[in-house]
Amino acid sequence: MDNYYYHQLASCPSYRDSLKVLEVDIQFANMLAASIPRDKSGACLRMELGYNDMAYILSFLLQWINFPCSCLLQTCLSFCYVIVHKVLPDGRPKLTSLGRKASVREFYDVILPSLKRLRTNPLELDVNEGDIQAFGTNPKKKMEKKSKNSDVDMEREDECGICLEPCTKMVLPNCCHAMNMRSVSCPFCRGSLKRVNSGDLWVLPCTGDVVDQKTVSKEDKKRFYNYINKLPKDIPDAVFLVYNDYLI
Repeated sequence: MDNYYYHQLASCPSYRDSLKVLEVDIQFANMLAASIPRDKSGACLRMELGYNDMAYILSFLLQWINFPCSCLLQTCLSFCYVIVHKVLPDGRPKLTSLGRKASVREFYDVILPSLKRLRTNPLELDVNEGDIQAFGTNPKKKMEKKSKNSDVDMEREDECGICLEPCTKMVLPNCCHAMNMRSVSCPFCRGSLKRVNSGDLWVLPCTGDVVDQKTVSKEDKKRFYNYINKLPKDIPDAVFLVYNDYLI
């Protein structure tokens, strides 16, 4: 759990050491965000550390008293925040979007775990025309080979993983699996499980009842961006100063 890393951050011996650890984790989060598939504009998320005015004062006081005040580090970290904004592929910030401001706890509890879950698998790459010449493979041949293997896979899905006997969607535990030496690990026998009757019926889900990994990743990505959009906007203090001067 990444909340454990937040408590480790708060238990650093000094305020400066905790900031160094936080900056390293932010750079790691930027590396994970760069691996997420981008939108049509090619923009991706980038995070940086922001400081409140009170953070500089508390940092000066902690250095002035020269005392490791670890009990005050969690309070000092509340004056720091993580700015999340969209950048274009050339590194320039996107002008149509304002940065979002997240606390350090929100960064460790939600943002960093979500980026780890959304990290792109390097083995799952799309094949384009440039990759055909580079790897010497033809997508049509790969699709034909995949269709031939799919028939074999469908037959294997109807087999038991232990005795390799073809089974139906409804399976009773008092089946021929009891004659197998590995029936203890068979999910259909269930005699070794506690607080479960051996006569209970197992229902095997079909392929339509299981959500594929691509759909799950798409929903997780949509949920993550909705969370980022609901974070408070990072509005510079100069805007409020101009507004106050106008009121005066």
